Amino acid sequence: MIDPTLLAKINELSQAERLELIGVVWDSLSHADLPITDAEKQMLDARLTDADAYPDAESPLSEVVSRLERQDH
Repeated sequence: MIDPTLLAKINELSQAERLELIGVVWDSLSHADLPITDAEKQMLDARLTDADAYPDAESPLSEVVSRLERQDH
């Protein structure tokens, strides 16, 4: 359980500070700290293999965001 005093301090942070804290906490984790199932590992390996085999099939983030925004309307 997280110390209530720590939680209170976190709640006093600005949105930007809380986002920065999330990044710091995330960066403090190693790959071994992140649980992943065998099925998830196989899916990620398959996607990496596909990305390596078809590098021109990728889209820039700005294009992906634009397509997603068009789907919302």
